[in-house]
Amino acid sequence: MALTLEAEQRLSKVGLIDFLKAKPDPWTKLVKQTYDFVKANFPADAVIRQDDVAKALIPLLEVHSDLVDHLAAKKLREKFWIKDFGYLILDRNWPNVTRSTNVTKSK
Repeated sequence: MALTLEAEQRLSKVGLIDFLKAKPDPWTKLVKQTYDFVKANFPADAVIRQDDVAKALIPLLEVHSDLVDHLAAKKLREKFWIKDFGYLILDRNWPNVTRSTNVTKSK
């Protein structure tokens, strides 16, 4: 389940896209580390998809202090914010993370 336009608009309205833009490097690093973990633990010939990485990424975001603190400050308590933010950072970083590897974007 990749980032949808609806989710992106929702994230924009509450300032989470600006939150990402303010400090993109830690999120890029987290996506890359998670992608590398999944790739290292999947079969060698497997195609790695965004949803595969998301399954490992979302639990990391659930305990990420910067994101948790930001959501609390904005009073965004619903779990979908974390999942949507996860798909946002995957969407924004996927081309760079997967450059020169055999992957596909989830549909």
